[in-house]
Order: sequence, then C-alpha cells, then structure tokens
Amino acid sequence: MSTILQTFVYRPRPGQLPRFMKDVARATEIASRDGGKLPRWNTASGGEPGTIVIGVETTNYNTFGEYAAKLEADPEWRAFVTEIAGEREPAADLVSSAMYVEQSVA
Repeated sequence: MSTILQTFVYRPRPGQLPRFMKDVARATEIASRDGGKLPRWNTASGGEPGTIVIGVETTNYNTFGEYAAKLEADPEWRAFVTEIAGEREPAADLVSSAMYVEQSVA
C-alpha cells in the first residue's frame, strides 16, 4: 500500500500568522475527525521562505477517496470553506499544492 500525501503551501500575510494558525487548527479538527492526518511544517530552508506546509496524509488511494468524500459531505467543513473563501482579506495566500504517492523500493 502506498501512502498518499496531499500538500498545501501557504504564505501568511503580514501580521496574520495567529489568525491563520487559528484557521489551521479549526481545519485540522474537522479534517482529522473525517479521517485525515494533518502534519504541518514551517519552511526552514529552500522552497518558499516564510511559508507553512499543511499535509493531508492517508494510507492509500482508497482511504484518500473515503476521506475526501466524508470531508466534502461534512456540513461543518463546507461552512468553514465558504467562510474562508468569502474573506475579503484572507490570513494567508495559497502558494502551491501537490499530491505525492509513496514509492516502494522493491
């Protein structure tokens, strides 16, 4: 089985890191309840300086599909996404996103 890692790289706007992290905590609570594991990293070198990477990790494509279906059907998630998308001045900007699939050595 191959682990799936979906990543989102955000750059918090000046002075908005606490607000952004509050949003991240709220999103993490919802997504974790729906089956996602959400590790977070600060960019220490290379990549995009001053960014935060949020990952969504699932054990394989099947669990990713189950997680995504639960998340999209979750009324709390839908309300959260609508709220964030409707902000005139968001706390952070999405820099990039990607999906990675773990590769076996053999």
